[in-house]
Amino acid sequence: MLGGSGLSRRTRIMTALLAALLLTGCLICFAGCGAGGGGSAGPDPGSPAVSENGDPAGTVVSETKEELTVVDQAGREVTVKKDPQSIALCYRVVIRFLLSLDQGDKIKGIGKSEPFLEQLQPSLADCADVGKGVADIEALAQLGPDLFVHKASDVQTLEAVSEIGIPSVGIEVETPEDMVCALDLLGKVCGAEDKAAELIDYYNGQIRASEDLVSQIDDADKPTAIVMGTSIGKVADGSMLQGEMLERAGAVNCAADLKATELWPTAGTEQIFAWDPDYIFITNSESAVYTAEDLLQDPAWSELTAVREKHIYEMPAEADSWEFPGVVSTLGIDYMMHIMHPQLLDEETLKQHVDALYQLCYGRTFERDELGY
Repeated sequence: MLGGSGLSRRTRIMTALLAALLLTGCLICFAGCGAGGGGSAGPDPGSPAVSENGDPAGTVVSETKEELTVVDQAGREVTVKKDPQSIALCYRVVIRFLLSLDQGDKIKGIGKSEPFLEQLQPSLADCADVGKGVADIEALAQLGPDLFVHKASDVQTLEAVSEIGIPSVGIEVETPEDMVCALDLLGKVCGAEDKAAELIDYYNGQIRASEDLVSQIDDADKPTAIVMGTSIGKVADGSMLQGEMLERAGAVNCAADLKATELWPTAGTEQIFAWDPDYIFITNSESAVYTAEDLLQDPAWSELTAVREKHIYEMPAEADSWEFPGVVSTLGIDYMMHIMHPQLLDEETLKQHVDALYQLCYGRTFERDELGY
C-alpha cells in the first residue's frame, strides 16, 4: 500500500497541503466563533449522554404501535416511525452501521459513498445527495426521509432537520462504549434489534479477546507507538478511537496525554522526535498527503527508531478502512497487535478474524487483494 513517487504525485501532495492549510484556518476560525457561545453543543466527550430526565442514550421513553420515542446519543428525546423505510445521512460513518444492520436498502440520501460500499449496496450510487458532511436542509426537505442519522456532536443540524419534520437521531462512536450504544440505538429505531444484539455480542467478544491477549504483556515490554493523521505531525491523542486502538493492541500511545481541542491534534515533528516511538501507524485516509515510503526515504527521519527499524505501517484496508468507527475497528486492533506482537496474533488468526467479521456484517467474505491488506 506504499505510494509511488514522481512529479505528478508531488504536485498532488502540494495541492493537498495547500488545501489542508486553508481548511485548518477555517476550522480555527470556526472554533473561535464557537468558543464565544451560540449554537448547541453535543455531549461532553467521554461523558455518556442522558436526557433532561436523566435517561441514558438508547432508553425507550415511550412506544406505540406505530412510533417509538428514544433518547439519542446527544441526550435528545426523539420520536421516530417504527421500521422506517427511508433513511438519509450526510455523516459517512452511518453507512457502515446501517449496512451491518441489514438496512442498506432503506438508505435513500447520502453525502459521499465509496466503491467498496457500493459493491455491498449498489443502490448507494443512485441515492440523493443531501450534503457532504454538512446537511443540505433543502435537499432533505425535498427527499422527506422517515429518518435522518447524524453525529451527536452536531446538535444544531439535528435540530434543524427536526424542525422541517424529519426525525433526527444523533450517534457518537469514538469509544467502544459509544459504538455499542450506537448499534443498540440504531437497532431500536430501525427495527433491527436482533442483528444489533448479534453485532454487539461479537464486538464485545473481540474486545475482551484483545484484552486477554494484551494482559499477557508486561507493561515494561509494551512498545511505544503513535498513529499519525493526514499530514505529518498530526497524531491521535487518548480521546480518539485510533489512540484507544493502539492501547488495546498492546502499545503505549505516546500522544495519549496530548492536550488539544482539534481533531487529530498537531504534535509537530519536534515532539514526535522527542517521543521517538518504536512504531508509527499512518491513517489510510484518502486525504493523506504522505506515505510510509516518504518517511522511510526521508533522511531527516532516519534516526527515528520506527524509521530505522522500518516499523512504519499504513493502516489497512485499502478498500475498507479498519480504523473506521464500528465493528470493523476490531480488525484495526488485530492488525496493530499482529504487527507489534505477532506471537500473540499470527497471520492465520488475523485472516480468520477478517473472514468472520465480513461474513457477520455483510454476509460474505473477501480475498486479501480485494480488501487490500
